[in-house]
Amino acid sequence: MRTHAQAVVIGGGLIGCSILYHLAKFGWTDVVLLERSELTSGSTWHAAANIHGLHDSTNISRLQHYTMALYKELEAETGQGCGIFQPGSLYLAQTESREHQLRLQEAKARRYKMNFYEVGRDEAERLHPLVDFGGIRCIMYEPEGGNV
Repeated sequence: MRTHAQAVVIGGGLIGCSILYHLAKFGWTDVVLLERSELTSGSTWHAAANIHGLHDSTNISRLQHYTMALYKELEAETGQGCGIFQPGSLYLAQTESREHQLRLQEAKARRYKMNFYEVGRDEAERLHPLVDFGGIRCIMYEPEGGNV
């Protein structure tokens, strides 16, 4: 039994597997992952798996965009699909405060060259014909939004 490793990662959930993947990508070869059960069988298994690029925290927004690109990289690298589905996401504002929040997000998106912008009611209805947009003050669209 081995008694030493350059790194020991505890937990085989999304974070642990990602750490191990990135260590290997950086050239680390003496690494071990410890998991008490099956990979991704803990809280990772319960995640909704929504993907979107904007968050109130700039660092989390950057991490989310990196992760969205990583899913595509993993598919190309392994030849296996991750189940990524990106039909786009609509963000709706019924109140003035929510509209203000969405406009702040739009400004942040422009600053960081992220794809998030306002669409008119006609475009929103074309994108999602099952939604009644009556009473909606502002509609923003994120083309890369979706789930995994």
